[in-house]
This record gives sequence, structure tokens and C-alpha cells, in this order.
Amino acid sequence: MEGKDRLIYIYGINPVQEAFKVKDALKEIYISKKRVSGLKNIMALADENSIPVKIVDDSFIDNIAKGVHQGVLAKVKPKKTINLQEALSIPDKRNEPAFFLILDLIEDPQNFGAILRTADAAGVHAVVYQKRRSAGVVPSVWKASSGAVWHVNLVEINNIKYAIRALKDNGIKIIGAEAKGKNLLWETDLTQPVALIIGSEGGGIRQSVLSFCEDVVSIPMKGMVNSLNVSVATALFVYEVIRQRSYFTKSSLKIL
Repeated sequence: MEGKDRLIYIYGINPVQEAFKVKDALKEIYISKKRVSGLKNIMALADENSIPVKIVDDSFIDNIAKGVHQGVLAKVKPKKTINLQEALSIPDKRNEPAFFLILDLIEDPQNFGAILRTADAAGVHAVVYQKRRSAGVVPSVWKASSGAVWHVNLVEINNIKYAIRALKDNGIKIIGAEAKGKNLLWETDLTQPVALIIGSEGGGIRQSVLSFCEDVVSIPMKGMVNSLNVSVATALFVYEVIRQRSYFTKSSLKIL
């Protein structure tokens, strides 16, 4: 299908299982004939939800998935993004101070997906990213996120500087996460409404974007390697926000 009703393929056990939680997302599932015995849970869910299942050769899935598919492929409706105004309304609905992530040209799908997985786990209100020169929501991002893509509010925008201005106009503090930041992460007040900017794998936050930041914070390093993987660093930043805000109590946590 084309246009707004076009369908796309996703692959991997977790992304497909998570799709069952999204109304009308799944249209068709393909199972490798060699892995039927290990995918009975997905087949049972498909039967319960009246989703067609086709048993196919590995080669059929290999030609489409282009990644570690675990023997399952699904045809789904694309992830629906939201606009900036919709994103700005979320904190009030949850009665929480705003917490947004802004991704400045994250190009690696593995990193993009891992960041979305963290955003979902930590309850980030929305993730804002630029349409051009970003990984975007491609099938490998679904896989890397373990299906978290389905549950994160995404704002895809032509220019993140527009989003940053709008967030600032709504009283949200813009904080850059950079290795050269003058302030340490835990020395910064993150209980107030914040939008945290994460820079690209190679170049960090662009200078033109950094100029919008009201604060730039860093994670201290003791080792010889002077930086962390961007998705790991994002997880540390995000959970410092959660720690300071004390959102979670033992009774509210999921035990993993």
C-alpha cells in the first residue's frame, strides 16, 4: 500500500510481540518453517487476534529483514508520530514536570533503538528527532529497541532548532549532554521541566544547536577512554533525571 496507509515490515520476536499491544498494528506475520516450534507463543497470539500467519522459507525472511530476525517477520502499519503541540500537552496530562529527549542527528539504528528503549523504560514524555540525517524509525530500530518504538511518543521534525525554540517558549530548560560540559550531571537541577539534547555518535551536539542550551552537563570519566557509547550515556543522563525526581517507589517498579 502507498501513502498514509502504506504497510512496512518489522522483524524479531520482541518487536512483533509488542505489536500485539497496539490496536490494528499487525496485518500479517511470517514464520520460518525451521523455527515454528520456538515461535508458538507468537502463533498463538496471532490466532487469538485473528492475524494471518504464513509459514515460509528462511530465504523469504532473509531477503526482507536484512538483520537478525529470529525467524519472524511482520507486516504492520507504520508507527504514528505526534506533533510538537501534542507532545507539549503530555506532561500536564501526567501531572509531571516536562521531560523530553532531543536527538541531534543520531544516525546509527542500534543507538537510536537503544535510546528509545531507555526512553520507554524511564517514562520520557516524547523523543524529538530531525527527519533528515537521522536514523529514523526503520525496521532495525524496532529490533534494537526490543519493540519499545511502539510505546514511545515520537516527534519527527524538519529542524530540531524549531522544536528547541518552542520548548523554551513553554518554560522548558534546554540542557545539552556533552563530554566537555562544565557541570557534572548530578550537580544540575533536573527536577524542573527539562529537554535533554543528545548529540551524534561522532560529532556530538552541533555548535548551532549547542548555542540554544541553557546548561551543558557531562559524565565524569576516570578511565583512559574519554567517552561512552551514546546510548549508554543517554541511559545515565535519563536515569539521573528519574533519581532526582524520585518518580519510582519499590512498589511501582517492575522487577527485571
